[in-house]
Amino acid sequence: MIFAVIAATLIRTLFIEAYVIPSGSMENSLLIGDYLFVSKVNYGARMPITPVSFPFMHHTTPWGTQAYWGGVKLPYYRLPGLSDIKKQDIVVFNAPIEADSPYFRPVDKRENIIKRCQGTPGDTLSVVNAQVYINGKAAPNPERGKEGYFVETNGQEFNPAILNELKIDIRGNTGNRYEMMMSKESAATLKTYSNVKSIVPALTLKGTSDPLNPVYPAKYPRYKITPNFPDFKWNVDNYGPIIIPKKAGQLNWIA
Repeated sequence: MIFAVIAATLIRTLFIEAYVIPSGSMENSLLIGDYLFVSKVNYGARMPITPVSFPFMHHTTPWGTQAYWGGVKLPYYRLPGLSDIKKQDIVVFNAPIEADSPYFRPVDKRENIIKRCQGTPGDTLSVVNAQVYINGKAAPNPERGKEGYFVETNGQEFNPAILNELKIDIRGNTGNRYEMMMSKESAATLKTYSNVKSIVPALTLKGTSDPLNPVYPAKYPRYKITPNFPDFKWNVDNYGPIIIPKKAGQLNWIA
């Protein structure tokens, strides 16, 4: 058993690790509940920072206690990788926000997040009406990727089998007005149904802050860099432009 634990720990740390998709942000590329293996050798395995922890547990034990001991912390170090991160790669990383209150977790014990890489160091990134732009050019959108829509009906309810077939998620509804997540292809098909009166993209207007879904840098005290820190009024659909940071000495700088 001791040998099995050591071998499994080395494999998960240096070579490959299994993850499960917890949320629908990557649909339909990855679905909730999907299991996948992630290579550690492509970008270089990160060495443990908090080595004293329960085997096969992340930050919390099944009975609700902390799964690691913070008394021993090693410096951040990553082994050389086979390649660099490229645009459109699907990557796993740790939630940066958990460095702050109330978690104060070390890097290797923060929640795992699975997203798609949109920009690399030196790129200028912006979002205009939910379309990502890199260096002024529209980035390719994933096939069958889901977007938000407002759907107005004549009052007749949707057949659950149709929603399941089109892979449509209902986020909420007030009377005859629904908020749905679906692909452009599904929206085009749904628009042909007789009970659908209109379908419009669910976009937050440019220059409008969304207090229910704030984006960094929101004007919170812990994010204020100076006393006159501006309120950029960015949101998830209209953001930036920002320059993605990079190390000094790299040659692909874009001002």
